[in-house]
Amino acid sequence: MACEALVKLEYNGSIIANLLATPVDFYELMIGHLVCEGFMPTNPVHVEHSFNVEESSRSYHCSMLSQMEIDLASASNRVITSSCGACNSDDLEQLISDLPIVEKDTSTINFNSLNKCFNSMRERQLGFQLTGGMHAAGITDSTNDLLFVLEDIGRHNAVDKVIGKALTSNINLSETTLLLSGRCGWDIVAKASRCGIANIVSIGACSSLAAKAARYTGVRIISFLKHDNAVIIGQN
Repeated sequence: MACEALVKLEYNGSIIANLLATPVDFYELMIGHLVCEGFMPTNPVHVEHSFNVEESSRSYHCSMLSQMEIDLASASNRVITSSCGACNSDDLEQLISDLPIVEKDTSTINFNSLNKCFNSMRERQLGFQLTGGMHAAGITDSTNDLLFVLEDIGRHNAVDKVIGKALTSNINLSETTLLLSGRCGWDIVAKASRCGIANIVSIGACSSLAAKAARYTGVRIISFLKHDNAVIIGQN
């Protein structure tokens, strides 16, 4: 059975998120969440900081102290689940218009290369193999070589973790592609655009709001990936 626990993320004494997540890869989750949610426009790994995890009563408290100040205006104490979170906003149009624009990738899609990446990713989804209940996210380099795969019971957490892993490994995210083991929602397009990732490839569908966000931000979604075709959103 996949493990799900409350993970609290604290930055300089302020709670920035309460996540229902798989309690592993805490540091990658923290770094990825800070950048993916727009708290930090730059890489926090290169700023002097300390990180600590405490466990109590089936919950985990992750705290980071850093010299870098962040904007807490968008932080909240709501519990974030595997849903996109957009339903908590009264203005969906505002959600999209506040996202940064990325440089579009108009290169030809290499279906053979992407399918090889997903085959490799499936082999590395050990959590899913054991439980059948975990999502995975992968990061490839500019030549579609699979760099990292990380899992979580929540789709958005898996994305935060793998992006955090890439950041801690000094990977230039603008040259990467984000792989998803399931569907693509609005929240993942938002995370990608904040990180400058121009391509998202998913085995499943993308939502209507994800498609709208992709067209606005310039992110290209390659969904329903098959052997030689896909549904492509955001490519002119």
